[in-house]
Amino acid sequence: MEPSYQTKKIIERFLLWALLAVLAVAAVAQFTSPLARALAQRRAQDVRLTVLTAPAMDFTYNPASQKAVVQISAEKVNARNRAKKLPPNKGRYFIPREADREAYWDEFKRLLSSWRYNPLLVLRPVWAYVTAWHDRRTNLTPAEFALLSLELSKLDAADFAVRFPAASRRKKAPAAEPKETIEDMAPLAVKDRPIVVEIYNAAGKRGLALALTQYLREQNEKGLLRVDVLQYDNYPSYQEQSFIVDYSGRLVQVKQLSHALGINSEIKSESSPNAICDTRIVLGKDFEMPL
Repeated sequence: MEPSYQTKKIIERFLLWALLAVLAVAAVAQFTSPLARALAQRRAQDVRLTVLTAPAMDFTYNPASQKAVVQISAEKVNARNRAKKLPPNKGRYFIPREADREAYWDEFKRLLSSWRYNPLLVLRPVWAYVTAWHDRRTNLTPAEFALLSLELSKLDAADFAVRFPAASRRKKAPAAEPKETIEDMAPLAVKDRPIVVEIYNAAGKRGLALALTQYLREQNEKGLLRVDVLQYDNYPSYQEQSFIVDYSGRLVQVKQLSHALGINSEIKSESSPNAICDTRIVLGKDFEMPL
């Protein structure tokens, strides 16, 4: 005997409510993960994601200060082997199809700077995540991916500090991995002192470094930019793109300087005990003097 029309309606409604309840529980479970809570509530704590290219990139982001640091690994290891070594339920990882670190990073920066002019480009990272989730190449939940994507959409390439591994001197005793920190580090700095910079002309345009030196000194005298130009010179090689190398770790100030000069490449963060300045500015062919 077939169920009546009324019975069918009751069964359909029950199944619908059961499905909605399951979806609600799943959503609550995803949005209550530590990473999702930190992003949603914009907490002043670091969230970490390891992008397992070769070599790997350890991505650290602080939602409150919007500081982003990318630490390049010194070792080229198998991506899946490294994923297994990450702490369970804590280490978030993503294994892209593009294994080469430089190629992946260049494509990431291109999408980051272009999606505002072509919103359809956002479909690429979404599809990359969906396929990675299907192939088990990531343990980011959909909620974490959505929240992290929203945060990244607010950034430009200049908002990232890229730290490269130090020259390999460790062969006997493997040192513990350095902790990534995205706090300002300037232990020898006098409080509130200007950033000491040196400027190099790699654009092939005569007088460019001198012109920027005069501009920054004027801005410093007016109190608009706290910058002290130590020296200027020609760079030993020609560069297509301008870039900034930071030795001080004062990422907030360096990022402000980068935006003020219109240098939109990532900030290369290096540690050098022999550095005579906080930051080096290298002017490439793309550089245009600020108005």
